[in-house]
Amino acid sequence: MVFIVGGAYQGKMKYAEDNFPDYVVINGYQSIVREELKKGLDSFAELDKRLLLHISEYGSLDKLVVISDEVGYGVVPVDEFERKFRETNGRINCRLAETSETVIRVVCGIGEKIK
Repeated sequence: MVFIVGGAYQGKMKYAEDNFPDYVVINGYQSIVREELKKGLDSFAELDKRLLLHISEYGSLDKLVVISDEVGYGVVPVDEFERKFRETNGRINCRLAETSETVIRVVCGIGEKIK
């Protein structure tokens, strides 16, 4: 699995399209985390289910790219839900990075392999 992370509007999807054209891409994983939290779901359990489903459909995680925004560098939100989302998304990103064979940070459309 390849995990691509970076700020909003930094060219993550274009980077994935240019460098991993034959891969299944899940873009905007942070939006999935937000919706799961709104529904009261456990984002870690949902991630595990999603990865297992991908393995059952494709046989492995080898041709999967997951893209997520990094949302933890800004001002800490006042809103309790937004703080919970920020923390959960950061922890999910850590899990994705740990699980992935390759991790790439994209800034200004330029990818830097960090794992």
